[in-house]
Amino acid sequence: MRKMTTTCAALVSAAALTAQADDQVFVGSPQGTVYVADSDTGEFTYFACFCFGPIVSIQPLGSDLLIGDSFGTVWTIDGQTSDTVDAVWVSSGMLDMAISGSELLVVSQSGALIRADLNTGTTIETIETPTPATSVVIFNGTIYVGGADGSIHSKTETESEWTFFGQMNSAVKTMGIRPDALIAADEAGEAKIFDWTGAGDDSYYVTAHTIDAASTGNLNLFTQAQGAVHVYDADSLEQVDTWSLPVPASAIFVRPGSVCKADTNRNGVLEAGDLSAWIAAYNRTDFIADQNNDLSVTPTDFTAWINNYNEGCE
Repeated sequence: MRKMTTTCAALVSAAALTAQADDQVFVGSPQGTVYVADSDTGEFTYFACFCFGPIVSIQPLGSDLLIGDSFGTVWTIDGQTSDTVDAVWVSSGMLDMAISGSELLVVSQSGALIRADLNTGTTIETIETPTPATSVVIFNGTIYVGGADGSIHSKTETESEWTFFGQMNSAVKTMGIRPDALIAADEAGEAKIFDWTGAGDDSYYVTAHTIDAASTGNLNLFTQAQGAVHVYDADSLEQVDTWSLPVPASAIFVRPGSVCKADTNRNGVLEAGDLSAWIAAYNRTDFIADQNNDLSVTPTDFTAWINNYNEGCE
């Protein structure tokens, strides 16, 4: 397999530019294959293949992964073995998806935002959006939708009206999540970082071939159609590396390392802030809150977090 031009492990050792140790970077391809890189090894290796079409989204479900393709099928696979657990059809021409508890939010090719049952794929409702949708993410119980006119709107699950959040120069291509900010990139290849109040930095160019976005440590990651992940420093917004893959790249997802599950704010230290981070993750049903590894986020995970915290980290 081709190695990254500069390995994640090398980035971990750099003082100013750090990937999160033990994070796993999953990248899907238009051919339906999935590759994974561990930040300790810095090498992409084959993980799974569905071979039914372009992979448009990779999302976490407990320790499993949900893989969405452009034909509208959502595959559930074991996040360790890559074995297929289940598959449901949701909507043809899927552009993007996000998980909301036991439901999926799916952006269709027509720009509709569909709420569907996670287990059956059955449509529950079509959510009206201010403009045809192109991308969707959920953070801390709030839905963020990117639009064909470059606008980004947000609302909580209980709100009926959308609130304007930010604006890109052209149609929103993708959105990704940092703990402190929303990453967005548009069809023209411009990217922008919005803090959670909606304030955005100056945009910077990441090429019109950008497909998806994610982050690890203080690095922002953008997949490129040619088979690469472009790596940008989240503070300076300067490109610091290019990671090469043996296939064209589409969807990207970074799964936090599991060296210490109680370190829920992922700063390498067990501290009081990890409790606040766990509560925030629990409230947004984030898989990081699943401390007992039962593939669901429930009140029993609080007891499990306490036990994990008391056991400490090596």
